[in-house]
Amino acid sequence: MTLRLLQKIALYYLKWIETLGYMTMNFYYSLKCLFTGNLDIKKFFEQASRFGVDSLPISLLMVSITGMIIAIQVSLEMVKQGAGDYVGMLVALIIIRELGPVIGGFAVISLVGSSMAAEIATMKVTEQVDAMKLSRVDPIGYLIAPRVFAGFFIMPFVIILASLLGIIGGMVMSKMIAELNTITYITSVWQGLQIKDIVASLFKAFTFGGIIALASSSIGYKAQGGAIDVGNATTKAVVWSFVLILFADYFISWLFFSQEAL
Repeated sequence: MTLRLLQKIALYYLKWIETLGYMTMNFYYSLKCLFTGNLDIKKFFEQASRFGVDSLPISLLMVSITGMIIAIQVSLEMVKQGAGDYVGMLVALIIIRELGPVIGGFAVISLVGSSMAAEIATMKVTEQVDAMKLSRVDPIGYLIAPRVFAGFFIMPFVIILASLLGIIGGMVMSKMIAELNTITYITSVWQGLQIKDIVASLFKAFTFGGIIALASSSIGYKAQGGAIDVGNATTKAVVWSFVLILFADYFISWLFFSQEAL
């Protein structure tokens, strides 16, 4: 019984390692497509539109509501304690450093990542990918690489706008809940934020965008079978994207901010 359980656990982790290796291989081939000129530029701009236009409303909504919730939680109590001058700084740091990229990434996974996985999985199970190969069209350069690089380069712009709206949402709620002066809030934001915070946020957004596109495309590309397998691939892509961006968030935060604790 114990041996069977250990075998199942080992098999489970081997599948995870296999999937990570498959994603790494696809990323390598995507880079190769970029440097050899096999990247489909038209597809790149199509996917950039999906990341930058289609995902923007939900990202703005989720991050702005997050900023408002943070302000509701902290502004009144901080003003009561005489720390009203730090409300804007606190909201801005939480949004810029952490919740802006993460919540924005979750929004993109829900809207764009899931649709990418379902689209590619459908093409795979209906043998459209095999038809591409017969037509001498590189599936990586046509399906995966444009999505990966669109994620890398467009996601930071989405997160910039979403984080800005989150800070503004915090300002509005601080005014409504705690009657905090708007100038005081804005001054606190400028005094609290550093260039390092913005760079870390943009680097997280850059990384998350690539991870979401790579995980969704790769898992969709692995799909085999029928409609049920398309659904399973989409679910796996969403779960993998969530897990990977949280791991990436941890390592990037450690890289940028661990020295502050020393």
